Amino acid sequence: MRIAICDDESEVRARLRQAIFASKSLPPDADSIEFSNGAELLKSHTDRPFEIIFLDIQMEGMSGLEVGHEIRNTDKNVIIIFITGYQKYVFESFKIEAFDYIMKPIEDATVADVLRRALKKHKEQHYIVQFKCEDSYHTLHVSEIIYIECHTRRVKIATENESFYCFGKLNEYEKRLTPYGFLRCHQNNLVNMSYIKSIEKTCIVTATNENVDMSVRKRQDCLKAFNTFLAKYRV
Repeated sequence: MRIAICDDESEVRARLRQAIFASKSLPPDADSIEFSNGAELLKSHTDRPFEIIFLDIQMEGMSGLEVGHEIRNTDKNVIIIFITGYQKYVFESFKIEAFDYIMKPIEDATVADVLRRALKKHKEQHYIVQFKCEDSYHTLHVSEIIYIECHTRRVKIATENESFYCFGKLNEYEKRLTPYGFLRCHQNNLVNMSYIKSIEKTCIVTATNENVDMSVRKRQDCLKAFNTFLAKYRV
């Protein structure tokens, strides 16, 4: 677990590091690297990516928002947590798909709460699904799966670049993947809510513009579940 702390004030970096390592949820192998400017962070992240980045919005040279945009262009999964003393920058931070933000002055309880949720999200992103297709075994990160479709025990696991076919039961995948943001929208379909573009009358449209069948009787439950899922990202 590599954590980056980027702020042009050494006192803030020290205070944040203290709060991070005071958290009981931090894994024992966690390590942090401090940066005083965005350019150094970008270079280090390119050489060896971080899992979580604490990033100050207002800095000399590149602003935290500029750094965040650069990182997001190449890394969709890294968890970015902005540090700011001004509420007015919060909306801009979410355009970069920031996980959350922490207001200055930094408080241990706030850092502990944000870090706990960030670690939970990291675990969800890196949960691995293993399955067998004929004579070969495959593994996928849960975040790679767009939807799963099952007909008479023949299972299709769809990702952005390819689909895998194996045998199994959709109920088993539902039990394993529901805690990771998957929604049972049809007796034959399970969809990753992170990829939902829209919910229509009888189908769900994914971010890859595929239509996934949705039961009419499940539509209200799907809308409710998706609304709850979006609540933690909505501004």
